[in-house]
Amino acid sequence: MPQLDQITISFVSQVVPLLIVLALIYLLARTMLPKVQATMDARARRVAGDLEAADKAHERADEIEEDYRAQINEARGEANTVTVEAKAKAASDAEARVAASDERLDAELAAAEAALAKQRDAALAEIEIVAVDAARDIVSRISGLSVAETEARNAVKEAMANG
Repeated sequence: MPQLDQITISFVSQVVPLLIVLALIYLLARTMLPKVQATMDARARRVAGDLEAADKAHERADEIEEDYRAQINEARGEANTVTVEAKAKAASDAEARVAASDERLDAELAAAEAALAKQRDAALAEIEIVAVDAARDIVSRISGLSVAETEARNAVKEAMANG
């Protein structure tokens, strides 16, 4: 049968290129597959190494951050201590200055009160002298009598003592 002969010829002519292509695929797979597999394995190892290095770097960064926070907290504590000490020193200095000013003002007040008392006594003595002269003058003008200075002085003292 000629139809079958044609299929056989056509099949045989296609089998040879098929075998050649399969042989090429097998050879390529045999030679290239280990190289590709080695490249993929190397890449997987490199990625794993990079991830491990990143984890270590992250842990180290966490340690550094923890140290940093501890140092910051310690510095804040020291700053608070220094601030409290400075406030206490400023308060004690202010108290010392106020106490010194109070002492100075008390001394000035005492001196002013003493001066005022001295001037008051001097003014009262002068008023007494004027009152004695005025009393003697009034008695002499009204009654025409002369009053002794000691009598007039005693009368003025008595009147000034009674208010």
